[in-house]
Amino acid sequence: MVKTYKSAVDLWLAIILIGTPLTIIFTGVSIGFGLHLLQWHATIGKAVGFVLFGSGLALATLIAMFSLPCRYTLREHELNIQCGILQADVPYNKIRRLELSCSVWSAPALSLNRVKIVLDDGIRLISPKDRTAFIADLQARIDQQATQ
Repeated sequence: MVKTYKSAVDLWLAIILIGTPLTIIFTGVSIGFGLHLLQWHATIGKAVGFVLFGSGLALATLIAMFSLPCRYTLREHELNIQCGILQADVPYNKIRRLELSCSVWSAPALSLNRVKIVLDDGIRLISPKDRTAFIADLQARIDQQATQ
């Protein structure tokens, strides 16, 4: 049976990931339409506003492409980790142990409350919403795979 767990999302990270591009976009609109305290020349203001607006949209697009959706799918023989356009499959027979973690290392996770998956050839860090249920479900699948 396939089961999917969504990533937990830390509020501070959501504020940064959403707030940064929005701030750039609103700054661009403000400068482009002259709604600011600085007295920009009209042509320069519109150009700067356009560049900032475009940069904010590009940043928002990149953030969305590499972070949405962020989910972990337990399939028949492997764990599928998806964070935006990036995907990885981790076979159950390669997993050696599961640990709770609060790591700041870069990972396909939107929270610092993570599960550390120790593999034969490294680790994976993920952040399912319900870490306890995820670990129990994944461990059951690992055990089932080992007995087959």
